[in-house]
Amino acid sequence: MIHPVFPIALRLVGRACLVVGSSAELTLRTRGLLDAGARPVVVSRAPNEEIRALAQSGQIELHERDFVDSDLDGKWLAVLVDENRTLATRIAALAETHRVFFCAIDQPEHNGYAHMAQARAGLLTIAISTSGQAPAFGRRLREELERLLTNSKVADFVDRLATLRAQTPSPDRRRVLSAAVSSVHFSGELNLD
Repeated sequence: MIHPVFPIALRLVGRACLVVGSSAELTLRTRGLLDAGARPVVVSRAPNEEIRALAQSGQIELHERDFVDSDLDGKWLAVLVDENRTLATRIAALAETHRVFFCAIDQPEHNGYAHMAQARAGLLTIAISTSGQAPAFGRRLREELERLLTNSKVADFVDRLATLRAQTPSPDRRRVLSAAVSSVHFSGELNLD
């Protein structure tokens, strides 16, 4: 049975997060953690050149070897990027014991959380979840949303709203900000053909 997810936005600044494996997802997931301000620790038997360069520059910690149980010690979140059911089962059990958020890419039955496709425009982040069951669709929706957000210059609009919020006394914020966004609306259609 597939259960619905409870979406949250994690603050990972300064938190040690583990990425395990060597697949093509390694760089994407590591960069995503860096973008969130996390301190990625990568355990990979065969890291690519970009991962090695990130380690050389001191942006990540890299261990060129197989995963060992103690790799989860002190971690806040862990990601397995290789499709390895045995390892996913092992890390999932350890993560549950250590109370570490865990995701095995393309193996949702092992996950304590699922990555969400994220459309970003400055301060705005729109996350899309298919509960780990249709990631290609989530990715495509993200691409379309990012195109829409870029064309609408949403990042500038959100910056102006943030400034307005900071300048507006707390008791007046709801009224003032509601008026500032009252004309925002969607138009168009979503084609699935």
